[in-house]
Amino acid sequence: MNIDHLRDFLCVAETLNLTLAAERRNTTQSNLSKRLRLLEDYLGRILINRRVRPVSLTAAGEDFVPKARLILSEIDHFKGGSSPWSPSEGGIPIVMPHSATVAIFPDFKAWLAQRLSGMHFAPRIANHDMAARMLTRSEVDLALVTRHPRVPIDAAFRVFLPADIAADRLVIVEPPDAQDRHMPLHVSHPQTYIGQIWTACRMALPVTSEVPHGMAADIRAQCIAGTGRGVLPESLVEADVAAGRLAVRQGTADLSYTISLYCAPQAGRRARRVWSVAAGIGAAQKEAPRAGEPGHSWSVRAAGH
Repeated sequence: MNIDHLRDFLCVAETLNLTLAAERRNTTQSNLSKRLRLLEDYLGRILINRRVRPVSLTAAGEDFVPKARLILSEIDHFKGGSSPWSPSEGGIPIVMPHSATVAIFPDFKAWLAQRLSGMHFAPRIANHDMAARMLTRSEVDLALVTRHPRVPIDAAFRVFLPADIAADRLVIVEPPDAQDRHMPLHVSHPQTYIGQIWTACRMALPVTSEVPHGMAADIRAQCIAGTGRGVLPESLVEADVAAGRLAVRQGTADLSYTISLYCAPQAGRRARRVWSVAAGIGAAQKEAPRAGEPGHSWSVRAAGH
């Protein structure tokens, strides 16, 4: 099996469009289809239902998505052991939820680069509770953590001071022509922190069922394919809404949340410096801009300590 075949499959899983996936994978649609069939032959399972338009994942395909991501993640982590982004080569270990890697973390790095030079990171992906364990054990130096007033944070975080670096919110997105049609609602798994925000603040919607997902990217792909509504971070879908691929459904629930930076007790000097800069600048700010909000430069707000 070729590792690139896994990347082909995940690209199709994200776009649910063979033509678009072929463009992104820099190949032809026929060649992409051949590679996907080689992967299916290797696994002995049909992953993609090609009889419908747009294409969809089979049950086996849905099950294989997190496994394929894990395989590629482990390979990338192994390769990264000799890269300048690894802890052994000076990268600051930082853990965060997957959704933060899309908009929050890149913007934070850009903001930080204007204030501190030579700071590189070795990111790790983990859910809220796992991030708490990793931080308290000093397995990482820093953690980006989502916080909402109605969802308690893990007790392990309460002994540390937060530096609030950004604000975001969950939005309900749907196909532009959805109107009030009843359709499935794709949400984050209730074991994730964002999933718990929705559980605590959910509102009535014209839905047939709630479908949990482990990755925000999977929810976005389902919504773009027109298979239902979705509950997603606004920063993740701003470009899709602006381009008319998705529409935001207005609601009354307060789905806003804060993204905070925490520092481990045994963190290195450079990690402590990063946290201090975030916390120090934050104390001088009254409000954090929404992540990716037009017309605002990246900044942080008061950490409340």
